Amino acid sequence: MKKTIRLTETDLTKLVQKIINETEETPNYEKGKSGMRAARSKADFEPLPKESEIMSQLFGKYQDDIPPIVVRYLRKMGKAQLTKRLIKLNMIDAKTVIDEFDITED
Repeated sequence: MKKTIRLTETDLTKLVQKIINETEETPNYEKGKSGMRAARSKADFEPLPKESEIMSQLFGKYQDDIPPIVVRYLRKMGKAQLTKRLIKLNMIDAKTVIDEFDITED
């Protein structure tokens, strides 16, 4: 038994627009190990306690200007790696942290 469906022009237009809009939407980002969605904008960003601490302690009054992806990157970066990069930029003195992180002076 065949079923006949009749669509008006407006119904067909709405259906096509709905399909086009669904394909144009940005894909959802995959959840990471801790089950959180990767935040690409401030609207999606719900900071973890560690991220809130990084934002307030490291950036101070400029914490609202820092993109969420940068905060997540800093949270995941190890202390030794961050320290090495700050030494390369001459932002901290290598002599003050050599013993703590086993960093050789170059």
